[in-house]
Amino acid sequence: MSFTNYVSEVNGIFGRWIKKTLRRPQFLFFSLVQPVVWFVLFTQAFQSIASVPGFSQVAKTSSYVTFFSAAVIIQTVISSAMQSGMGMVTDLESGYMDKMRVAPIHRSAILMGKVLSDGTRIVIQTIVILILGFLLGVTIASGIGGLLILLALAMAFGIAWSGISTFIGLATKNSEATLMISLLTTFPLLFLSTAMMPKVFLPSWVQTVATYNPMSYIADALHALVITGFDWTLLSYAALTILAVGALSLTATTSMFRRTVSG
Repeated sequence: MSFTNYVSEVNGIFGRWIKKTLRRPQFLFFSLVQPVVWFVLFTQAFQSIASVPGFSQVAKTSSYVTFFSAAVIIQTVISSAMQSGMGMVTDLESGYMDKMRVAPIHRSAILMGKVLSDGTRIVIQTIVILILGFLLGVTIASGIGGLLILLALAMAFGIAWSGISTFIGLATKNSEATLMISLLTTFPLLFLSTAMMPKVFLPSWVQTVATYNPMSYIADALHALVITGFDWTLLSYAALTILAVGALSLTATTSMFRRTVSG
């Protein structure tokens, strides 16, 4: 099989997932509205945190909306990543995956097209969040270059994290179980990271958890890009974290996917 044919197969699967998303306006609407509601409600409810003594010195900004923007981006990314596993379960339940077993298509092209469509959806959702942030007064200290790096980090982290949801979906083959397990394994990590609160303001045991929490390294890099500018040390930590999470989750997902389509 030539490389051109492989790219064509990936493009076909990618286009199918994009069309599938666009043909579900309700799903598209709530996918975009959910992070917007999260952004507005949380920042309004907790905006007084910015007046806590020492917040502006530690967070490098006096605006909780600005600080919280990184948390909303991560929340959007992990929510979108969870939908990846749900979509895989839908394909298993509808019999679409059975058709792929006998189709003359490379097995990895099915997974690659799905992963790339997830990354595209995550970038679009992140852009919506950023536009809302700009309307609320958030600025990007690192400029256009930082904005592009921020989008790249969001997409890469989303693809890496979607491997977890897809693995759960392939392992359980049940949409309810996939949703529940994904929720239990992702959102607690968000609240136990430095995304929503500076580390020194967290309880001591949460600080310990946050030190080993991969979301903290993504949040710290996003905070720097938005609030202070380029911090290549934090960006390097974020890139290494994404590589580690992606290597583990996508390797496990690829193995489980091959077992599923050949079973």
